[in-house]
Amino acid sequence: MEKKKIAGVIFDQDGLLFDTERVSAVAWGIAGDELGFHVEEAFLCTIRGANFRDAVKRLRETYGEDYDFFKLRERKQEIFLKILREQEMPVKPGVHELLAYLQEHNYKIALATASAREYTRDNLRLAGIDQYFHHIVTGDMVKEAKPNPQIFFQAAEMIGEEPEHCLVLEDSLNGVEAGLRGGFVTVMVPDLTQPGEDLRRRVDKICHSLLEVRDWLMEA
Repeated sequence: MEKKKIAGVIFDQDGLLFDTERVSAVAWGIAGDELGFHVEEAFLCTIRGANFRDAVKRLRETYGEDYDFFKLRERKQEIFLKILREQEMPVKPGVHELLAYLQEHNYKIALATASAREYTRDNLRLAGIDQYFHHIVTGDMVKEAKPNPQIFFQAAEMIGEEPEHCLVLEDSLNGVEAGLRGGFVTVMVPDLTQPGEDLRRRVDKICHSLLEVRDWLMEA
């Protein structure tokens, strides 16, 4: 893989740009306790990066049909947004530095997230980085969720670049798998979920922060 061929960078959102996955895990726990439904961290790892439809499917496959998953998820979202909006937007280390570097060096920038558009726009605005993202693909714009690469294909099309010339930045297992399946240059920046040995062998790079991603690109 030649870094000099990278012309576009496609970001995930939750867990990559923003430290929101921890808030989400807390919200799942509170909602589950209220409704008598214990959601384990091992399960949450499987739905990070997935859309609502796939999350419900996996909930049913894992826990059976005896729970009101829609009520659980709705309550989780209420708690999650309440906690999130009561604090300063938790921006991940290196976000501002990496975005400034990409803009300065004329990389095309896109965002591809399973989250809702309004939530995404609010997050970018509150973090003061909305000016960098002229191309955004949200979960309601695609039929297939990660690990299907459809959302990344759409983002690449928006910025006018082929997958092999696009860098995908992801923190979740589903997102990394989507990048690899789509033929993108794929870098994992782990958040709550760590990659196994198989993924470590297949991914182009593992970085500990977005600042490390910037430094890696500067070495090209």
